[in-house]
Amino acid sequence: MSTPTQKSAQKKAKSIPIVGIVFAVVAVLAVVAVVFTGNTEPGSEYGSPQVEGQLSQMPANASVDTSANGETAPTVVGADFDGNEVRIENDGTPKAIVFLAHWCPHCQAEVPEVQAWLDSGGGVPGTELYSVATAFNSSRDNYPASAWLEREGWTVPVVVDDATSSVYTAHGSGGFPFWVFVNSDGTVAARAAGRLGIDQLEQFLNGLS
Repeated sequence: MSTPTQKSAQKKAKSIPIVGIVFAVVAVLAVVAVVFTGNTEPGSEYGSPQVEGQLSQMPANASVDTSANGETAPTVVGADFDGNEVRIENDGTPKAIVFLAHWCPHCQAEVPEVQAWLDSGGGVPGTELYSVATAFNSSRDNYPASAWLEREGWTVPVVVDDATSSVYTAHGSGGFPFWVFVNSDGTVAARAAGRLGIDQLEQFLNGLS
């Protein structure tokens, strides 16, 4: 028969591994929490856009492409970096969509040029501009994209792409910057890869029906 002293000792002995297990579980949960909440860097800027539709793949090394002309542009419902909803859809308005990668030097040159054009009263009446921030990479320069576009005073509505660049892929994945021009009936008028410059951008916009 165990004495009261022996029973007490046995209880303490049993409680030690239980306490150890509890601490181990807490430690594991802490690690898991770090892993799942640690997505603030990198990937904190990934959005969750909804995309319907798919354009044909843009040919490799093409600068201006007409292979998708007449195809219906995808519908995109997403959000900007502040969480405000942005919709790119067939609403009867001709539009241009530019896909931007923060690390792309041509994008870094195109953005301030387009913004300066807009700030000076530029734009083609009856058309709209949209942008998609995509291809995020925290190991490359000019990250994060939100800070870059804020520094440039970028006023064009932005959709934040997801981790798999779904919006970019749905439009055919050209180079960067990647422009998709859409007619008022929602069909593609042209696509272009690489820096355009304002003169060429205006030509594309004026050619939309």
